[in-house]
Amino acid sequence: MKTLYIIRHAKSSWEHEDLHDLERPLTERGKKNALLMGEVLRKYEAFPDEVISSPALRAVSTTRILCEELGFDSNKMLIEPDLYFREVEDIIQVLHKRQSRPDKIFIAGHNPAFTNLANALIPGFTEMIPTCGVVAVHFNIESWGLLQIGGGQLAFFEYPKKFR
Repeated sequence: MKTLYIIRHAKSSWEHEDLHDLERPLTERGKKNALLMGEVLRKYEAFPDEVISSPALRAVSTTRILCEELGFDSNKMLIEPDLYFREVEDIIQVLHKRQSRPDKIFIAGHNPAFTNLANALIPGFTEMIPTCGVVAVHFNIESWGLLQIGGGQLAFFEYPKKFR
């Protein structure tokens, strides 16, 4: 059994127009929401074996906060350029490369790709992932190399507004 946690980055700032998109930081609300979602993930006992993030600061920052809340060493986080505004197929290729190693993977990145990924992996799932939303997907597979479109089962879908 493998579990994928699809995590959309927390709310980011558009305040500094001179910043490159990769450099946009989290807002205070985004930081608070990431802390909240860390607590939610802890209640689900969603402790990752591996964490992979888009290189964008907002995704890395969200992931670091979640890692701290869950006791995962954020220095072990992998930065994956193919999670930055790519297509579903690109993200699946990132996961296929994991092979049989970790059972629980966090991936952190962006819409629309992450919503499209969740919708593609889970039959009948048509939700949009809001900022700092987490979709947990179970797969009855031995290796990430066997991951397929439509092969997942929704474990949970949580996001900050559900808890405020």
